[in-house]
Amino acid sequence: MVDPKQLGNRIKALRINNHLSQEKLAENAGLNGKYLGEVERGKANISILNLSRLADVLHLPLLSLLTMEHERSREMLISELTDLLGVVDDRQLKIIYRIVEAVAR
Repeated sequence: MVDPKQLGNRIKALRINNHLSQEKLAENAGLNGKYLGEVERGKANISILNLSRLADVLHLPLLSLLTMEHERSREMLISELTDLLGVVDDRQLKIIYRIVEAVAR
């Protein structure tokens, strides 16, 4: 289950990272600004349709709003990454390696 407060914090952080005011994000998503403020504070429930609208404006897949990767521990991320690496082919693994190597430097 997604905690409304965590989800609201996630939406707010993404909004700020995209240099959008609360009003502009709400307008672009076809939502009321006051309602978005309540969502960001975890005081209002949000429908999947409205989450999808926000994800579109933020240029993100809907699932990334709900998975809360940023809330996971380092150990959990490493474990999940290891599981994912087990199903990629050799070409994909080499690409992933180069990406991780570039980021780690």
